[in-house]
Amino acid sequence: MITKLINEDLIKLDLKASSKEDVFKELVAVLHAQGRISDQTQFLADIKAREELGNTGFEDGVAIPHAKSAAVIEPAVVIGVSKSGIEYGAEDGLPSKLFFMIASPDGGDNHHIEVLAELSSKLIEDGFIDAFLGATNSHDALALLLAKE
Repeated sequence: MITKLINEDLIKLDLKASSKEDVFKELVAVLHAQGRISDQTQFLADIKAREELGNTGFEDGVAIPHAKSAAVIEPAVVIGVSKSGIEYGAEDGLPSKLFFMIASPDGGDNHHIEVLAELSSKLIEDGFIDAFLGATNSHDALALLLAKE
């Protein structure tokens, strides 16, 4: 499933953002530039609305903001890395460095649940997070994500 939703152009290894809001804006801009969403303002509002229901910052520096939105043209996952980390309100209180933003079309399809499950299985692989954070280019990062254990 995830192989259809991501490509090298949806991986940004050098986020400039210094706040949660800026991370959202930066990743949403990538989705828009890649033709995956039609309306940045609408999708950003939907991401924020979902975030208000419950923080999507997890342990080990990972955050997975996601939303179902009418602005989504084609489902996608955009990945961002912040080398310095961003205060995100994660469960363990540590800054978040690795962001997976999932864009799902509005409607009945719950494919984002499948994507979350796939991501979770990668994130618990020993050494995956550190290896991904250490990737020097999008090609290598994508290869790590798609590699079978």
